Amino acid sequence: MKKLLFMILPFMLCAFQGSEASRDKALASMVEAERSFATTSVEKGIRAAFLEYLADDAVVFLPEPVNGKAGYGSRPESDAKLSWYPVYADISGSLDWGYTTGPYEFRANPLEEKPAGAGFYLSVWKKQPDGQWKVAIDQGNSYPVEQIKPEAYKPTAGVEASKGTAQDLLQKDEQKVQPYHDETLIYRAGQYPIRYKDLIIEPASNIAYTTLGHDISPAADMAYTYGSYTRGGTAETGYYLKVWKVLQGEWKLVAHNLVPDKKQ
Repeated sequence: MKKLLFMILPFMLCAFQGSEASRDKALASMVEAERSFATTSVEKGIRAAFLEYLADDAVVFLPEPVNGKAGYGSRPESDAKLSWYPVYADISGSLDWGYTTGPYEFRANPLEEKPAGAGFYLSVWKKQPDGQWKVAIDQGNSYPVEQIKPEAYKPTAGVEASKGTAQDLLQKDEQKVQPYHDETLIYRAGQYPIRYKDLIIEPASNIAYTTLGHDISPAADMAYTYGSYTRGGTAETGYYLKVWKVLQGEWKLVAHNLVPDKKQ
């Protein structure tokens, strides 16, 4: 028995290393698509870039959720400059579904050195039948330009795969006490994103969420939900985008983004 195990172990190790290599390659290709998207935005303009890199059924927030190609297609060309780069990224075990997030800067006049606006974007990517990566959903949050700081790319390490159900995901999406974990990225208007473990004050549990849409990766290990929200005790309403991952058999939040309605 020991001899058989000794013979099998090298093959198991090779299979694991091969799986990790495949994951790393797929993750790198998705991140490269993000960087190409950002380069296209600077070189060809915001409208052209989004029309090229959005999936046909992509959802964007302008500020309400709309079909991305219809939303950007109806906008005129502009000289404004939108630049960004990925800082965090992760990919599903299916290797065709993942997310990227990082800082962006907006300049109404592309020649201006100081940006007029800044923030963090959150995008989910899906590989299309032709093998190209396209954005499935995208939402940004903003903070004062004084908070801009350089960031380095930090890919997320792979974890043991497990699956979740749509029923459980949607139930958790609307519950008042959200299933954060230590590494959850929390985005709030006017603030630089922060990890849950670094918070001083617990996130509000008086928010009512209404799910408007969701998608689960083919491996059922990652997902996104989006919808509208109302903060109890205030007049604040807005839209949210959440990215999820199954950790130790349960759906947990990877990213939690709330964007209040600007009309308030």
